[in-house]
Amino acid sequence: MAARSRRSLTIWAVLLSVGTSLTTGFNVGSLTKRVGHHPSPSAVGPSSASVAKRLSSTKEDERPNIDPATKAELRSIANHIAKQTLEATLSQSEATAICDELLFDSESQSSIFNDNTYQQYVKYWAKVEARLREENQRTPADLLGRELTERILASIRGDAVGGKKGRSSGSYDAQTVRAFLDSDAVNSLFTQLLYDAIFEFTMKMDVLGNAISNLPLLGPVRNQVLKESKRNMDRTLGPVLQGFLSGYTRVAIRQAVEFVVSEENASAFGKANARLVSYLLEKRTVADWLPDEKVLAEWREEAWSYLVGLEEGDGDGEKVKEDQRKTVEQAIDWTYDLVGDKCVEDASIDVNAILDASPTLERSLASFWERCKDASKQA
Repeated sequence: MAARSRRSLTIWAVLLSVGTSLTTGFNVGSLTKRVGHHPSPSAVGPSSASVAKRLSSTKEDERPNIDPATKAELRSIANHIAKQTLEATLSQSEATAICDELLFDSESQSSIFNDNTYQQYVKYWAKVEARLREENQRTPADLLGRELTERILASIRGDAVGGKKGRSSGSYDAQTVRAFLDSDAVNSLFTQLLYDAIFEFTMKMDVLGNAISNLPLLGPVRNQVLKESKRNMDRTLGPVLQGFLSGYTRVAIRQAVEFVVSEENASAFGKANARLVSYLLEKRTVADWLPDEKVLAEWREEAWSYLVGLEEGDGDGEKVKEDQRKTVEQAIDWTYDLVGDKCVEDASIDVNAILDASPTLERSLASFWERCKDASKQA
C-alpha cells in the first residue's frame, strides 16, 4: 500500500510540474511577446525534451523489478529447456501413442472434434475470413515489404545477387513439363488451335474463291457454289485434317518441351515468371486471393470432415481410418528423423543472451511463472 501511495504521489507531482511549466511558459511568453522581448529557455521553464525525459525515467522507475529468486528459477528453466532434445522431451513412441489415443482409439464422443469445438471452429473461421476480406487495399507485397518482394522477383528472374549470377527459375524440369504438356487436354487444345489457324488461312486466302472465279458462272450461282464448296471441304477434309493434327501435335509437344527447358530460353521464361508473380504480389489485393464464400465454406467443411474422419473412419470405415493413421505416423517419423535429436542450443540460440537483450520479455515470463506458481498453490 505504501509503495502504491508513493507511486501515486510521484505521478501527481509529475503532472503538477508539467502543468506549472506549461502555464509559466504561456504567461511569460505572452508577456514578452507584448513588450518585444524573448526570454531565455531557462526563464520560460524546462523544455519539452527535458519533460519527456523525466516522464520516461518515471515510467522506468515504475516498472516492477524481478524477484531474484524468480529470475534464477526462470533462467534455470529456460536453460534446461534449451538443452533438451525433442526425443528427450517427448519420445517418438509417446508422440505416436498420444495421436492414437486422441485421434484413432476413441470409442466414445470425441474429446477434440465434438459439437462445441465445431461451433468454435466455424466462429473463428468466419472471423479470419472476414478479416482477410477487409484487406481490399493492401497487396501481398505490402505485407512482405518492398525489400523481400524485390528479392523474390530477382530470384525468379535469376538476377545477379552479391555479384554472382543466380539461376533463373525459368529453367524447368523436362519431365515435369512433359507430364503437363503430354496430356489429352493440351493435345486437344493444340489440335484445335492448329486446325482453326489452317481453316482461317484458307478463308483469308480464298483459295476456293480464286479457283471458282475462273469458271463461267454468274454472281448468285458463283456465291452458292463457293459456299457449298467450303462447307464440303470442312465436312470432308475437317476430320482428316484433325486426325493428322492430333498425331502431329505429339511431335509439336516434344518440340515445345525442348524449347521450354533449354538453357537459352531460361532467361526469357524467368522474366515471364517474374512478371506473373509481380502481378500476383503487387496488383492483386489480399482479398482478391480469396475464393467465393461458397467455395471457402466447402473447404471449411471438407477440412472438418477429414479431421472428424480420423476418429470415426470416414468413407470405407476402417480402411480409410488405417490410411489416415499411416499418414499421421509418417508425419511423426519425418519430424523425428529431421529434428528428433536436436535442441534449441543446436540452432546457436543463447537463451540467456535473448533474455539479457529484452528485459521486457524476461519480466513477462517471470510474471507468467509467478501466476503459474500462485495457481498451483490455490489448487
